[in-house]
Amino acid sequence: MIGETFKKFHGFWFGGVLPQRLNLFERVFTFTFLLYMIERFRYAGEWLTDRGFHLTARTKSHFHVDPFPLMPEQWVPVFGVILFGSALSIMFQWQRRVMIWILFFCAVYVQNVDAVSAFTLNKYYIVVFLLLAISPRPQWITDAKKDGGSLQSVWVLRTLQATLLIAYFTAGTCKLMHGDWLHHTDTLWTQVQGIYRTDAAAWMLRALPKWTWAVQMYAALIFELTAPILFAFRKTRPVAFIWGIGFHLLIALTMHQLIYFSIQLMTFYILFLPEETITQLNAFFKIPIPSKSRRVS
Repeated sequence: MIGETFKKFHGFWFGGVLPQRLNLFERVFTFTFLLYMIERFRYAGEWLTDRGFHLTARTKSHFHVDPFPLMPEQWVPVFGVILFGSALSIMFQWQRRVMIWILFFCAVYVQNVDAVSAFTLNKYYIVVFLLLAISPRPQWITDAKKDGGSLQSVWVLRTLQATLLIAYFTAGTCKLMHGDWLHHTDTLWTQVQGIYRTDAAAWMLRALPKWTWAVQMYAALIFELTAPILFAFRKTRPVAFIWGIGFHLLIALTMHQLIYFSIQLMTFYILFLPEETITQLNAFFKIPIPSKSRRVS
C-alpha cells in the first residue's frame, strides 16, 4: 500500500512527460518578459542609471539586499541588446539554455538595481527563469510499439503549476485574514479609485452600480481561494480558465500597469492545457514539436 502510494507520488512529480507543454510556456513566458522590458526601457535612464531615484544601502528595507551598482549611461544600450537579444533567441530556440541563464541574471539585476519599481512581477521572472535553466534535458525514448519521442522529467512543470496555485491561494488567504474584504462590501470599489485607477476604471466607476463592485470583489476572492481545486481536476479546468481570464482582464483594465502582471500569470495556464491542445497550438503557429526531434537542449 505504502509502496504503491510512493510510486504514484514519484510518478506524479518525477515521471516522464512530453516537453512540448513546457516548451510553449517557455516561449510565451519569455515573450511577456520582452513586453515588460520594452515598457521599462521607455525610461531606462531613470531606471538603470543615476538619473533616477534609487534606494541606498542605508535607506533600503531590511529584507532587501544592498542595491546593485547603477549602470553608466553608455552601457544602457548594450544591456538592452543583451536582454532583448537573449529573449528573442529563446523564443526561436537558439542556444536556449545559455540564453535563459543570461535572462535570469538580467532579471536578478533588474530586481536589485531598482527594487522599489520591480514589484512581485519581476520576482516571478527570476524564479521561473532559474527553474527553466536547471530543467532536465529531454531524453529520446524508443518504443517498439510506437514512434520514438522525447520525454523529460515533469518536476519543473509540476513546480510551476504549484507556483501559480500557491500564489492564488495565498493572495486570497491574505485578503481573508488581514484585509477588509469580509468586513466591507466596497473594498474593491474603493481600491480602484486610488493611484492605480485607469481610464477604463474611471468609466466603470461612473457607469456601473455600486453593488456590481461587490459582486466582482467576492468573485475574485472566491476564485483565488478555490483555484487549487479548480485547476487540480481536468473537468473543472475550463471553469478555472474562464474565471481566471475574466479575473485578470478586470485587473488589467482597472489598474495601471498591472496588465503585464495579468499577462504573466495567465501564461501559467498553458501548463494546465491538455497535450492535444498544445499539439494543435504548435501546428497552428507552425512551432516545431520538441518531442519529435532528437535535437533537444
